[in-house]
Amino acid sequence: MANSSIGCNVTECKHHAKSINQCTLTHIEVTKHKNPATCSECTDCGSFEKQ
Repeated sequence: MANSSIGCNVTECKHHAKSINQCTLTHIEVTKHKNPATCSECTDCGSFEKQ
């Protein structure tokens, strides 16, 4: 079931709702590549799993 609180357009993820650009997880883990994170490109969804 899609979670309307978590928008997502990464269709390659196994948690993508497919019929709508939302995640099916109840929560996600957001991770950072750089400390401190200074832009959105410095962060990622740590809950991503390849389909």
